[in-house]
Amino acid sequence: MTIEEHINWWKEDALRAWETAVFNREGGQYVFALFAFHLTIEKLLKAIWIKDNALQYPPRIHDLTILYNQTDLELPNGWYDYLGAINEWNIEGRYPDYKLKIYKRASKEYLEEHSQKLVALKKLLLTNIN
Repeated sequence: MTIEEHINWWKEDALRAWETAVFNREGGQYVFALFAFHLTIEKLLKAIWIKDNALQYPPRIHDLTILYNQTDLELPNGWYDYLGAINEWNIEGRYPDYKLKIYKRASKEYLEEHSQKLVALKKLLLTNIN
């Protein structure tokens, strides 16, 4: 697989995760929607990581801030902190203590609060891939 094909694979997989997030949000599965939105941003960052690094395989980590710090991407003010907020939606939601915390937060209103920002971040990252 060429670097371009690998970048495109991550981008397309991110878009599939986005569709999953929207499907879960519309179906009232808010925790899973948050997780899939996190996956979307993670996969877009991994595409950018491949573009900005000599290796084709990004690190097997899920922390968005670490991935971002390993790229040449320069996000406008406020976006770096937002990556940290999105990190809270990660896979740790599988563990009981953390899962209870995120279930209390995850709601239709919570997702609506983040909707525009997520769309803008996705667009910003896609622009930096192409």
